[in-house]
Amino acid sequence: MKTSATILSVISIAFSSFTFAFDSPEQRDAIDSQLGNTPSEQTYQNILQSNPQVAPSILSMLLNKQGVDPQNAITAAMAAAPDKATEIAQVARDAGVTNEDITSAALLAGVDPTQIAEASAAGTPTNTSVAPPSPPSVGGQGGGAISPS
Repeated sequence: MKTSATILSVISIAFSSFTFAFDSPEQRDAIDSQLGNTPSEQTYQNILQSNPQVAPSILSMLLNKQGVDPQNAITAAMAAAPDKATEIAQVARDAGVTNEDITSAALLAGVDPTQIAEASAAGTPTNTSVAPPSPPSVGGQGGGAISPS
């Protein structure tokens, strides 16, 4: 059951990322031109605020630019498009950003960090019930006396 839910999540993220791609190569080129080679934090914040529908794609571009602090870029992307926080977090993970930086960025952007948390290796915790321990046996089946032999 967990495996099918995980597969469904991956597939839905993959399909949803197509939705957030640039409308055209021209749009991508225009945004890339506005960003320049080493965009300032103010520049990419303005671009993200103006284009929240493609925030995950812009973040992907930003994380490949020189001089961009990943945590600040993720924070700006999540602040501009909080409804795309899951996709933004995945773009950051794919780019090699640590989960700690992604979680910090989510908190700074006002996004619930549990919404973007990556599942642990053990998987998502479930409500498992554990039987209580058996009480120790008391006494015995008689005996205890010295045998007459």
